[in-house]
Amino acid sequence: MITVENLRKTWRRHGKTVGLHGASFTVEDGQIVGILGDNGAGKTTLLRAMAGLLPAKGQALFDGKPAAVQYERISYITGEGSYYPGLTVGEYGAFLCDLHPAFDPARYAAFLDFFALDAADRIASLSTGQKARVELAAGFAKRAQYVLMDEPFLGKDAFTRKDFLKLMSGVLHGDETILLATHYLDDVEHFLDRALVLHEGKIADDFLLEELPAAGDTLLDRVGRQCGWDGERYLHWEEDAHG
Repeated sequence: MITVENLRKTWRRHGKTVGLHGASFTVEDGQIVGILGDNGAGKTTLLRAMAGLLPAKGQALFDGKPAAVQYERISYITGEGSYYPGLTVGEYGAFLCDLHPAFDPARYAAFLDFFALDAADRIASLSTGQKARVELAAGFAKRAQYVLMDEPFLGKDAFTRKDFLKLMSGVLHGDETILLATHYLDDVEHFLDRALVLHEGKIADDFLLEELPAAGDTLLDRVGRQCGWDGERYLHWEEDAHG
């Protein structure tokens, strides 16, 4: 279980206090939870603080212990990448295999094949999208129980995103707990169990995806309302523009 209690990290920007203003929630084992919201809502700050990559107040515990103690059971995947660019794709996998006892080189190779990545290619020579694919392959080859994913679909087209979600569904055992921050709401709507919506550094909503049909909502509708999005704004503008 993940337990987050009053986790907060703020700073001053343009005269305003921004960041994460105290998040508290729990996540049961096996849940796939979307961390959703508009730009600057605090999604990346939340995941980085949970992973122990960003000093913060409050606490985030994985089975009662912080990330620093549970390192082997946690995988943090980001579209920005945490690889060593001087290595080849294959060398990076070998490095991670030595570093993480649970790292599965066969699974890493299978993901490389799926993403059409050549193990002999140097990471520094890859495109942004290809680097993101390497990060995904490495993250899931670690076979972690807790997977924190921050915008993992960076640089991927719609077809690759859908294929990867299908692939990920196939390789998960059901006991992994996944927190996924993304802007691709339509893609993940049928993949998530639950959504946490952040707005201006606070949790604005927390709901199960199975609640949406009864309310006549889509994921975009529900998240949009919490972020102040007006789906008919263009119509209002058009009416005003034409008197």
